[in-house]
Amino acid sequence: MVSALSVGNTILKRGQAEDINITPLKLQKLIYIVYKEYYKRTDRALFPERFEAWKYGPVIQSMYDTFKIYGVNAITEMGASPDGYVYTVKQNSSNVFTYVLDDVWSKYKRYSGIELSEMTQQPGGAWYKAVTTKSELLKDEDIKEEKSFL
Repeated sequence: MVSALSVGNTILKRGQAEDINITPLKLQKLIYIVYKEYYKRTDRALFPERFEAWKYGPVIQSMYDTFKIYGVNAITEMGASPDGYVYTVKQNSSNVFTYVLDDVWSKYKRYSGIELSEMTQQPGGAWYKAVTTKSELLKDEDIKEEKSFL
C-alpha cells in the first residue's frame, strides 16, 4: 500500500512535466478522485489515510499540513515524508494504479481547485453524506458508490 503523500507527489511530478500548476486545493481533489476511481476498480483502499469532510470538500489532513505553506499558490516542490525522503508511486508497480492515474490526470488536469472542489461536493456524494450526517470522516462505501464527475 502506498501513502497519500506518494500519490500526491506522483501527481505533482506529472504537473511539473506538463507545466501544469497544482495548488494545494487542486492536489487534494485530484488525490480524492484517484482514490475513488482506484477503490471502484479494486474494492481496496489505495492508502490508509482517511478523507475528512472539510468546507471545500474531502481533505487528507497530512497532505494539508505538508502543503499549507503554499496557500492558494502553485506547489513548487514535492513533499518530503517524515524520514526526509520524497516518495512517488512506481508506475510499473500496479497496472490498475497506472491506468487510474492516467485516466484521472487526462480528464481533470485542466480544472482548477475550485472547480474540482465543487465536483466533490455534489448532493448524494460521499462528502455531502458526511456533512449531512455530521461525520468528520468520509466513508469508503460512500466514496465507492459515488458517481464519476465527468
